[in-house]
Amino acid sequence: MRRLWKIVNNLNIRLSLKRGLYLGLAVLVNAVLGGVVWLVFGKTFLSGIDWLVCFMGYPAMFIGYFGGVLYLYDHEFM
Repeated sequence: MRRLWKIVNNLNIRLSLKRGLYLGLAVLVNAVLGGVVWLVFGKTFLSGIDWLVCFMGYPAMFIGYFGGVLYLYDHEFM
C-alpha cells in the first residue's frame, strides 16, 4: 500500500483526487491479483465464472477498499 501511495502522492493534483485515485487503484490492483490467483489455482479446482467473481471481488473490496481507507486514516491522509 505504501508503494502505491508514494506513486500517487508524487502526482501534481489535489489531495482529494489523490485519495480517490489511490483507492481506485488499490481496488483495481487487488482485483487483478485475485484474478491471477484464480487463473493459477482456480482453473483446476474451482472452475466457473462465479468463482472468478469471488476471487476478484473479495480481495478488491476487503483488502483494496477497506484496507486502503484504513491506510489513509492511519497515516492521516484523509
